Amino acid sequence: MTKGSYYKYKTKKWFTNDGYVCEYLEKNQRIYIKGRVIFIKRDLFGADGLAMNDKQIIFWQCKLNEKNISSAIKEFKKFPFPIFVDRWIVVWKPRVRQPEIIEID
Repeated sequence: MTKGSYYKYKTKKWFTNDGYVCEYLEKNQRIYIKGRVIFIKRDLFGADGLAMNDKQIIFWQCKLNEKNISSAIKEFKKFPFPIFVDRWIVVWKPRVRQPEIIEID
């Protein structure tokens, strides 16, 4: 399991332990270039996952440390989310049990 996959799994587990229903939002694409197949993963709506309960809908992107936060914010801002939908960047630091949450306006 790669670091990215580990922290996506850890984020999903964190949401489900808090009572949310949670799913990943990635699609895999195949691209043919010069007779070779290249596989690309793309996040839907700029998010790694979606978490929801009866009060809240959250599109989330997880990051290790504080790398690439600005690029995640730019990616979220490309899409017209409704006012009632939250967008979170979930930042994990090594050996920490609770993530830091950055909410996007």
